[in-house]
Amino acid sequence: MTNPQKLFPLLITEKLAETRAFYRDLAGFSITLDRDDYLQVRSEATLDAPELCFMSPQAMPGQPLEAFGGQGLIVSIPTPNADEKAKSLIRAGAHGVGEVSDKPWGWRSFIVPDPNGILLDFFHATVDSSKPHHEAS
Repeated sequence: MTNPQKLFPLLITEKLAETRAFYRDLAGFSITLDRDDYLQVRSEATLDAPELCFMSPQAMPGQPLEAFGGQGLIVSIPTPNADEKAKSLIRAGAHGVGEVSDKPWGWRSFIVPDPNGILLDFFHATVDSSKPHHEAS
């Protein structure tokens, strides 16, 4: 592991094959670890890029795990250009690609669901996020 401080969200799923195909073939992620009961994917080629992990409920013998229920989770993923990423997903055959729009917090983004119901929010910044951004009262 090159960055022990990096966050690795891990979701329990019965849909590892579908998840693998979605992230590799449609979303353009690279696979960093692929086992029968565990999958780890990275959004970009750089080692510090965001990663997601998926595990079968049976992966840890003696410790029953419940699969993710498919609601209430959005994962925001930076991309160089949200418009181009949306077009790429549509061309690849992804279903449910939302409309790309500007958000009041300074992002241009869209949402697409993965096979587990996770909503992926691909975005690029439209304002300098290193400066405080305040709403008028």
